[in-house]
Amino acid sequence: MSACDKDDFIESEDAGIEFSIDTLRFDTVFTERGTVTRYFKVFNPHSRPIRVQNARLAGENSFFRFNFDGYDQSNAQEVVIWPEDSTYIFVEATIDPDQPLSSSPFIISERLLFDVNGNTQSVVLEAYGQNAVYLPSVDAGGSIYLLSCNGGTVFWDDPKPYVIFGIMVVDDCTLVWPAGSRIYVHGGIATDGQVVYNDGLIFTGPNGRIRSEGEQGNPVVVQGDRLEPGFADVAGQWSGIRLGAASGPHSFTNTIIKNSIIGIRADSATLLNLDNTRILNTTGPGLVGLHNRINAKNTLIANNGGHSIQLSYGGNHRFDFVTLANYGNQLEALRMDNAFCYDPPDCNSIGLNPLNVTFTNSIIGGNGRDEIRIVDVTNGQPGFMNFSFDHCLVRVFDLLRAQAYPDFLETVCSSCYNYQLFEPLFVSVSERDFRLDSLSIAIDAGVSVPGISTDIEGNLRSPSTPDIGCFEYVEE
Repeated sequence: MSACDKDDFIESEDAGIEFSIDTLRFDTVFTERGTVTRYFKVFNPHSRPIRVQNARLAGENSFFRFNFDGYDQSNAQEVVIWPEDSTYIFVEATIDPDQPLSSSPFIISERLLFDVNGNTQSVVLEAYGQNAVYLPSVDAGGSIYLLSCNGGTVFWDDPKPYVIFGIMVVDDCTLVWPAGSRIYVHGGIATDGQVVYNDGLIFTGPNGRIRSEGEQGNPVVVQGDRLEPGFADVAGQWSGIRLGAASGPHSFTNTIIKNSIIGIRADSATLLNLDNTRILNTTGPGLVGLHNRINAKNTLIANNGGHSIQLSYGGNHRFDFVTLANYGNQLEALRMDNAFCYDPPDCNSIGLNPLNVTFTNSIIGGNGRDEIRIVDVTNGQPGFMNFSFDHCLVRVFDLLRAQAYPDFLETVCSSCYNYQLFEPLFVSVSERDFRLDSLSIAIDAGVSVPGISTDIEGNLRSPSTPDIGCFEYVEE
């Protein structure tokens, strides 16, 4: 046939093939080793035949095998697709959920590559690699999953891990994470047609509540789903937890939240309680409060790409025995303001709300000259910027200028210490170990706070001179 002649094939670099899907998903959750097969179609939309020079898997040790128009993957070369015709690709996934996560992660992703006329096109292959509770399913990327129970309570008490895809909205429901719960959020790039974003998000609607009920030695862990050693402390793997306006109250006890873009953002009129909680490894701020109420004690916020704590548009907040470890970051550990810009970046329309905040026995530290920034849009109007610090370790320099708060250490920071970087404080900043060094200036430097007798790890605190920060020093 003349169509078999080389000159009849379309070989323009602009000519490619088309696929029936962009991602082939295997939605079977295996409880033991098993195999499942799925397929998709490859189209030649042109009026002349086209040749696929090579089809191959991008990875060397893949969980997938494929057959392309009768050719197995070892010799899927020079495959012809006739004009305005199509052919099938059959893909087989073999999964052993008993393999460790380092070998078989929650989500196994691979690319099937097609070399056509000097270009490479691809289809993504995705499968579940572990026996877990997947919500809602592997094909939910970019979509919204609504968890609603008509004002009731849902307990995530399945012993298996929970893996969240896309955006989960807790609406008209109290979601409880019992001690030992493992929640993994599969973040990924998504788009609504206008904005590109990371869609791994836990969000609460106006009547939604989250209660995270970890215990000492058995915490709740919320993080991204990449558990290979190389991703253990990698920030930005998922969006974070956003507590929507008028939701709550919310409580996080003995909880670890890590490797996200933002740790927790609490919007207007929410109540958030943090107790023995760690917010770690974020590309943005660790904790954001927007005209709401936050009570935090024995809490560590560290390794953040933005502010450790950002309190905006006022609110009422109390922080006891909190450690902010802001190293390798040009932004301040703590930012406080009493305004909200409705039309950034011009900010012609600004809302104001009073800010009331207290810090007691807390470390607000980092390697910057100033780790506290105070932005009072009212320029000192009474009642709009009220803050106090009691027995805290701080890092301030420019804040003490005449045009800022020159009497900060004498009036609003009672019994505080403006420490220097050479002074001993933590065990090891480079190793991200923010327990107190044996010579730490925070030891015995605090004041007793009623109702708080232990530290973040359950160690007893001195009843009269507790250590500053979330950790009480324990001699080894």
